[in-house]
This record gives sequence, structure tokens and C-alpha cells, in this order.
Amino acid sequence: AVVSTQSGHYGRGFYKMLLVLLLAVLVSSCSAKREFYIDWENDRFVKDGETFQYVSAGMHYFRIPHQYWEQRISAAKSAGLNAVQTYVAWNAHEPQPGNYNFEGDLDIVRFIKQVQAQDMALILRVGPYICAEWNFGGLPPWLLGRPYLAQVRTSDKGYMVPVIEWLRVLGPMIKPLL
Repeated sequence: AVVSTQSGHYGRGFYKMLLVLLLAVLVSSCSAKREFYIDWENDRFVKDGETFQYVSAGMHYFRIPHQYWEQRISAAKSAGLNAVQTYVAWNAHEPQPGNYNFEGDLDIVRFIKQVQAQDMALILRVGPYICAEWNFGGLPPWLLGRPYLAQVRTSDKGYMVPVIEWLRVLGPMIKPLL
């Protein structure tokens, strides 16, 4: 089946990938096999065989100095929250085409590991468009200078090619942490 949009068509595979990326609940690592899925028939999340209701704090790692991440995560847990949600700001990580930065305040792997170390779930909102009151919604401004780009935030090939390239860089970094 194909879902129709104003600007094109997306297959189910695209939406499944997007859903998994948007709702990727990362849990602390342990030797037992972990699982997370959506029980559509009973309208619930299931984590490790149990109904899971998350109560999360929005914590955008790229807006917080990395020296404070552990304290902020701990404060959220102390407040009774069991999850942290964060966006991934593409424009911060790839300020120029092909030049990536995952250090310091942009060390997403370190942030994820700190969330896991406090036994909290993580909802990772990878975008590519994040809004978040962030310049150009987190899209890198160099997109606008790309040849053959008709429109961002559509299925336009001039937009989707760099999106896919970005996700091919980000995906392998976060996949081992799922």
C-alpha cells in the first residue's frame, strides 16, 4: 500500500522506518534480550513483556553543555520520570556537506549512554525536520544551495538524497545502543 501526500508517495517501509526512529526507546544494556513494540490491538506500548507507560522529560543534548548531562538526567529521574526524549539536530551535526561533528555537546552516543546508565528509556526523535524552535527546523541551511532541490520536507529527490546520506551516518552510531 502507498500513502499519498501532496508532494509525492511514501511506501509503508518509509513510515515503518520513521516510526521506529521516532519511537526508538533505548533501554539500559544488560545480558537479557530486550524488546519493545507497539501492541496496536490493545493500544499500548510493551517493553520486555510488560505494559510500558513513559513519562518523559524533553532534554535536547545539543542545547545543554555536556558537563551537565548526567546531573540533568539524574534530576529528571529524581522527579519520577522514566524516560528522556531528545531531538537530533542535523544542522548541528553536519554544518557543511559531509563534515560531521559528534564531539563535546554533540556527542549523541555519550548522551544516550548516560541516559541508559541511569536506567531511563530514551525516545530519540531523529527528524530530519525537528522544528524545536531551532533554526530552519534543524535542517542544514546548505540544503538550500543544492542543485536540483525543488522543496525541502517533501519526497523531492534533491532533498531525500542528503536525508538518506545523513541517516546512513547517524544510523550505525545509534543502532548498537537500541
